[in-house]
Amino acid sequence: MRIALYPNRDRDPGYGVTRRLISRAQDLGAEAVIEEGVAPDLESDGLIRASYSTCDLMICLGGDGTFLSAAHHDSGRGLPKIGINLGSVGFLQEIDIDRMDQAVDRLIKGEYEIEERLLLTTACYDTGGHKVLVDEALNDVVIARGNRAKSISVSIDVDGERVQNIPGDGVIVSTPTGSTAYSLSAGGPIVQPGSEVIIITPICPHTLQNRSYVLCSGSEITLRLLSNQEEAFLTVDGRGGLEITTGSRVTVRAADRKVKYIRLWGDSYFKTIPVKISQRGISR
Repeated sequence: MRIALYPNRDRDPGYGVTRRLISRAQDLGAEAVIEEGVAPDLESDGLIRASYSTCDLMICLGGDGTFLSAAHHDSGRGLPKIGINLGSVGFLQEIDIDRMDQAVDRLIKGEYEIEERLLLTTACYDTGGHKVLVDEALNDVVIARGNRAKSISVSIDVDGERVQNIPGDGVIVSTPTGSTAYSLSAGGPIVQPGSEVIIITPICPHTLQNRSYVLCSGSEITLRLLSNQEEAFLTVDGRGGLEITTGSRVTVRAADRKVKYIRLWGDSYFKTIPVKISQRGISR
């Protein structure tokens, strides 16, 4: 078996955990692979430098941001993925560091299940109708105001029908996986990650109600920036930040592909999620 490793140096200073993982995999007869350009300063006996496309599965070492980055890595997109939590909470990271050796044993023996996670595809069009961005999101697509405390107004259309105009700080369109991320902070619902739905959650709306919408995965959502007194930005899984202006349009729908998420322990989602949430703000 070939195991792709996707380490985060900031979460694993000196790559101590990564080196231990390479050694463990080698002891069990597996090969540990890191692609050229990823962790270029890491050298270790038994490490193979090759394309992730030659591997059977991927282990991400870091926090949720590391997992999201790995999910978008070109050569590793189709690989089943699992994470070792080196962050503070790790909603996406299945493996705690104290269970790492046991987890590697089970992965190499094939003692795991694969859960397919819904992915969003999004496109942004400028005021002239030109496509300026195409991307995918495992967590969320967000239109939000900039740093100044000035509201923006965003319209929501679903399958060509106007649903609502929302003045406020912006709008989040999330997957079930992303329902425990920014959407949760904005008052959105917690949704089982294997569900086939898309969630729309307003951010601090200046209205007399604040309700999320839960849509079937076949829906196509169009967000239009109706007005902005100051800056407004589009972000996809927290990456980058494309500045948009009044008249810009963003479409969001379920992608054709899904992310293959490895489940090892069979733990109940609704038993682990309160523990994860209670750990917010606690550093390791």
